[in-house]
Amino acid sequence: MGGAMDYDTFRLAVALADTGDLGKAGARAGGIGKRTVTARIAQLERRIGALLFDHSGKTVRLTPAGEAFVGEARLALAASERAERLARAVAGRPDTIAIGVAAGALFGPLRDIAEDPAWAEAGLAPEIHDLQAADQLQALADGRLVLGFLSPPFAATPRLEHRIVAASKWSAAVPQADAHLRKTVSLANLARKPLVMLDRALAPLVHDGLIGAFRATGADPHVAQSAREWPSVLAMVALGLGSALVPSVIAKRLTVDGATILPLAEAADLPPWTTACAWMPQPPGSRAAEAIALVKKRLG
Repeated sequence: MGGAMDYDTFRLAVALADTGDLGKAGARAGGIGKRTVTARIAQLERRIGALLFDHSGKTVRLTPAGEAFVGEARLALAASERAERLARAVAGRPDTIAIGVAAGALFGPLRDIAEDPAWAEAGLAPEIHDLQAADQLQALADGRLVLGFLSPPFAATPRLEHRIVAASKWSAAVPQADAHLRKTVSLANLARKPLVMLDRALAPLVHDGLIGAFRATGADPHVAQSAREWPSVLAMVALGLGSALVPSVIAKRLTVDGATILPLAEAADLPPWTTACAWMPQPPGSRAAEAIALVKKRLG
């Protein structure tokens, strides 16, 4: 019998049980070699006085004693991680998860996820990075971001996973002086006046689709102003520089004095403004993987 056992030994035993391979177990347990894994497992078995692993087959398998040991080791590791999370929560120092946002995601699905109490309970906190889609994709590939919220379509990236998290209809934003007693606005009404639009480079397919819808009314739309963020679009409308189409999910949560939001008569006929959540696969058991799992659970 030895003294207290360290958690690295628990992790190594669990890794070997999960992988059945000395090399893979060593890689998961911190990049140690097969010889070191063999020596540490042998030391563990001497310490306990029982064989935990059967090495006679093509893969390493647990013995009955090993089944009992690894089961308790898993519980010990889970308790240790929970203790760390609780301590960080009490100390007010949650683990930060780097999240990229673009084109109004802060006013839509990201807000719903960030307000999920499960994040605080898990000792996680979002660290927001305002990045355009191309920059988010690069940061995800480099590991600088764990999650990204951006509008499709976007460039194909090896191993990238994503899920559509919001699809919003469109509302009209008009200068307060032009609102009068209107209850709704049509595309034809808007197309006859100067327009404020999100910069085409940020969402070219959406931009071109809306321009096509305006032209379908028989008008030749005039884009008088463009902006790189939806708050700027609404601010320009409030200044009387033009009218705009804005995703309804953003229009409901972003109020700008001088800009009036009205229902769009043809809202159901236009392709929705969609937002996707993207991520790269993360090591099992990592905090990044835990954050992704929470988002998937929230999204259903």
